[in-house]
Amino acid sequence: MIEKNNTYIRNLSILFWCIIGIRVVSIFLLPLTDTTEARYANTALMMSNLNDWITPFFKYHEPFLGKPPLAFWFEALSYKIFPVADFVPRLPSLFITLATVWLIYKLVLTLHNKLTAVLASLIYVSSSVVFVLSGVVTTDPFLVFGTTLSLVSFLLVANGHNTSYWKYLFFVGAGLGILTKGPLALVIIGGIITIWILLSYKKRIISLKLFPWIKGLLLMCLIFVPWYTAQEIKNPGFLYYFIVGENLGRFLDTGWHGDKYGYVHKEPHGMIWIYWLLASFPWSFVALTFMIKHIKTVSKYKIITFLKNDILSFYLVWALFIMLFFSLGANTLWYYILPSIGGFSILLALFFTKENAKIFLNRIKIIQYTSLFLPIISLIAISFIIIRPDSIKTEKYIIQTYKNKVKKGEAIYFIGRTSFSSAYYMNTGKNLKDLTPKEYRKITKNSKNRYFVVINKNEINKIDSKNLKKIYMSKKYILLESLSFKSPKLMDDKCYKRHYSNNKKSM
Repeated sequence: MIEKNNTYIRNLSILFWCIIGIRVVSIFLLPLTDTTEARYANTALMMSNLNDWITPFFKYHEPFLGKPPLAFWFEALSYKIFPVADFVPRLPSLFITLATVWLIYKLVLTLHNKLTAVLASLIYVSSSVVFVLSGVVTTDPFLVFGTTLSLVSFLLVANGHNTSYWKYLFFVGAGLGILTKGPLALVIIGGIITIWILLSYKKRIISLKLFPWIKGLLLMCLIFVPWYTAQEIKNPGFLYYFIVGENLGRFLDTGWHGDKYGYVHKEPHGMIWIYWLLASFPWSFVALTFMIKHIKTVSKYKIITFLKNDILSFYLVWALFIMLFFSLGANTLWYYILPSIGGFSILLALFFTKENAKIFLNRIKIIQYTSLFLPIISLIAISFIIIRPDSIKTEKYIIQTYKNKVKKGEAIYFIGRTSFSSAYYMNTGKNLKDLTPKEYRKITKNSKNRYFVVINKNEINKIDSKNLKKIYMSKKYILLESLSFKSPKLMDDKCYKRHYSNNKKSM
């Protein structure tokens, strides 16, 4: 039995690192995409360039008050270590995801066994939301590391592993979560623990006495209060906008229009459960299949026994709390599910390994095929994007084309709203000016030199494009080059012949 378990562990570990390897390949090969990834990468790059470690910026000299800085700090430090490249701002997300996996592994290894710990880690990284966000420039993996650190610490302490460092790491995790996404971290941590205690109040309320609350809360405040204070002093009104607007307003008001940096993601109430199917895919369908198959064998007694089990009920609340919480709000996105995937992964791993070795052997192929589904799809998608770079929302190749053709003194004009990826890949150290069609016509009216134009495909009819030649087209934008009469070679054939014949008649 031990030998078989070691074989399972070895094979599952190989699968785990293959999945991580595929994700690493993708972060090197894929360009930064609009809007979120390129926007956050640009914010981190500006922080690095300006050496301003207090205020993240939306544009140069325009503060970004929508998020605390923890993720931006790590991404900006990554720019200090490496040259500007697509993989640089993504590395922190990958490393912090691996740190979260280690916490899950450590928890399950301590309370259960190594086979279940490895399997829970594998399910976690091969869930769609984790697989995607582990290689994307975003803040959510940092929030989840903080909440997972607190939840793991709490459950270990509550189950007798009350060494001093776990007691204090509970507060460290909360502080890091607040420094990443604000009060939401406390809502997640506090909500899960509160519901878990209420399921067996008299028995579980005692666990709260195991923590050094005064010292711990002081430690938590020491982590996040200095930055919040400095940001409010430097940018008065930050606390009101961030806490009242970005947190309370966004959650409570489905018609909230106070977002300075994006837009409200209004969805029908309960949509978060559909997002769960997507975010935990393909394991969500595996779990539902087994649930339907075994539902007839579940009795009221088994449910009560399950809820009274301190460890299993904690995992269940951890897996469900996010959906319960966001069922009350309408401003939701699919990746809001991320904090719940840890509990879900552990529960599913326990289900797979709770039976005898023969039953687990029958399920091992299901585990292998399911865990490899997204990585294989990812490799296919990467190959397609390499062949068709205009299939994703990025202006990397537009800017590359411009930089390969431009000569000194030749301008580039961005008409309409400049995309975040354009700003990132230009990396000029200053803001790109968004021109209206009227401003563009005024600037270029008497231009003698060649210039370039970037404009949304849907707005091309707003400018006179007869003297412009298309040289690259992305999914959303077009790069155009002016046809200067000083350089006939730049003209297309028809334009050149017309220009030549007109000059000949006038001679």
